[in-house]
Amino acid sequence: MIKIELINADNGVIKKVKDIQTNEEWIKVYEIDPTSKIDCFPNIMNLLADISDDLGLDLGSDFDPLQINFSLDWGSSYRPSIEEVDEKIKSLKSEIKELTELKKASE
Repeated sequence: MIKIELINADNGVIKKVKDIQTNEEWIKVYEIDPTSKIDCFPNIMNLLADISDDLGLDLGSDFDPLQINFSLDWGSSYRPSIEEVDEKIKSLKSEIKELTELKKASE
């Protein structure tokens, strides 16, 4: 059995994992700068993924029909710039192309 302790720090979150049986302890710091969301969001996603792993939660695999993924996207009330919309359209077109090729390969 393990014990997970999360400690709020000035520069982010400290995660302590302690194995109750062996008394071993692992410490990892996730730097989360609140002034730079672009830089800190990947660290937040890593923290959530690591906690899930520590708890033994099955989030699915690349081969499962369903898999929990941590991803970044716009807020529901965010109004993107024209450039951001163009970039999103480009990304979605690329994804549609990949899905179309997958469908053709399956037929």
